[in-house]
Amino acid sequence: MRKRFTVLVTALSVLLAAGTPAYADSATSGLAAGKKRVTSRIDLRLAALHRFSTTLSEAGKVQPAHRAALNSLIGEQTAGLEALRTKVAGESNADAVKADATSMVDAYRVFILTGPKVRLTAAIDTELAVAAALSDKADSVKKALSGQVDTLLAIKPGPDRNAITADLQPVRQAAKTARAQLKTLA
Repeated sequence: MRKRFTVLVTALSVLLAAGTPAYADSATSGLAAGKKRVTSRIDLRLAALHRFSTTLSEAGKVQPAHRAALNSLIGEQTAGLEALRTKVAGESNADAVKADATSMVDAYRVFILTGPKVRLTAAIDTELAVAAALSDKADSVKKALSGQVDTLLAIKPGPDRNAITADLQPVRQAAKTARAQLKTLA
């Protein structure tokens, strides 16, 4: 019986000893897989920030102050995510990697906030620039037509057909030019 007990204890010890490295290897491979997943997600955000930077540089109508603010935001987020990427690589336990993953999402919000900031700023600033140009053209049309009706109504009939035609010509030309300018606005 004692021999049997010794064999059983020895077999159990061998099994436990053999199982320990497998568990350690499993934990190590789980940590490595977690680091790889988080690093991959950080890389997706860094690639998105690069695209946002390109979008911003190609957007011609963004106001300088807005462009500077967005470039600063993109730069800060890029630097922060690159530092986080380095931090993840050096982590030694899964809980720290999990905390880094949470930080990656909560502290940066690249997809749901930074992207819309870039795209909407470019769109709104472009629309404002177009509206200003339209307003300038509309103001030009108003200025060109200002007083033309009074001039037209002030022309008196008379025997000199050429004089009446000559008096009508500038009013006619102003109306024609204004019509052409208004067509370009539509």
